[in-house]
This record gives sequence, C-alpha cells and structure tokens, in this order.
Amino acid sequence: MFFVGVFGIQDKTKEIHREQNVICPVCGSYDSYQLFKTYTYFHFFFIPLWKWNYRFFIKTRCCNRFCQIDQEIGTRIEKGETVIVSDSDLHCPGTGELNACQRCGAQLEPDYNYCPQCGNHLNNWP
Repeated sequence: MFFVGVFGIQDKTKEIHREQNVICPVCGSYDSYQLFKTYTYFHFFFIPLWKWNYRFFIKTRCCNRFCQIDQEIGTRIEKGETVIVSDSDLHCPGTGELNACQRCGAQLEPDYNYCPQCGNHLNNWP
C-alpha cells in the first residue's frame, strides 16, 4: 500500500474587511484600505487542526503599503464591530523613508526623480 503523508504547516491570509473613505496613514491620500488576517496553521489531510500566530494588516490602495494593526482591534473588526482606527493603532514599517509613485504605487527612494516601474516623472515631491 502506498501512503502519501499529506500534512504540514502553512501560512494563510484572508481578507476580513474593506474600509472606504479614509485618510491613508502612510501618504495622507483620501482613499480606502483592506484589512487582512494572517495566521499559521497545521493541517492533516487538508483539514486545519491548530491555528496560531494571528496578525492583522491593512493594505492601502493609494500607495500599496502594508501596516500591522493591533490584534485586539483587528479581532473586534472581524467580529463586526464598528471601530475607528487611529494612526497610533498602526505600525507601518518604513513610514517616511520611502515614497510611493502616484501612478503605479511602486515604493521609491526619496531621491528618485523618475519611477523605475512606470517612468512617471516625480518632480512634484519636496
């Protein structure tokens, strides 16, 4: 008899919520973001048995950046509560160090004059 062990550990990401008409915590644009939940799980024959390492992230639409959100707030939003997320609840790595192209959303160094992804001229930045 041939047996294939179908078990393992994987990460999973799923979208929890979309928020419209908010100010981006990274670039300050008036746009929207998505809330994602990521976790690690152990599965046996494609059935998840244990889940751990829960984390919540928002992805901004305007600049395509990810910011981690506190687990307590993410859980409340997942349950359907209306929660106002402030900038102090977000942890955005690299905020202020990199800019984003307004046309394609690529992350750019502050001294770039042109976007290397789409060629957009970036002379309007301070």
